[in-house]
Amino acid sequence: MPEFLTWKDRRKVESFLRVGEDLILGEVAIELDKCNGCGFCISACPAGALEVKDKKAKMTEEFPMCFSCGNCTAICPEDAITITRFIEFKRFYRYIDRGEPKFPRRF
Repeated sequence: MPEFLTWKDRRKVESFLRVGEDLILGEVAIELDKCNGCGFCISACPAGALEVKDKKAKMTEEFPMCFSCGNCTAICPEDAITITRFIEFKRFYRYIDRGEPKFPRRF
């Protein structure tokens, strides 16, 4: 097995620049009546896909790069956030023998 990808295989790898063609990003739903605007989810999000507006958390409007890592759902003290769509790769990466995605442990 080669240690590095060949040029042919590199072209198959998904690019985050081609959202919609190569991959579908994740998405979270935030129950606004439960959200207290603490901002824990924003500091836990590695992609910067969340923001606080009007003292409530929500996904960014411009380009929400949600990787559906689950950090926001795990750290939310009010259980206001749920993942509605997990990230899906269309070409090179595949989910093999993993079953359904599972939510992370609680903090």
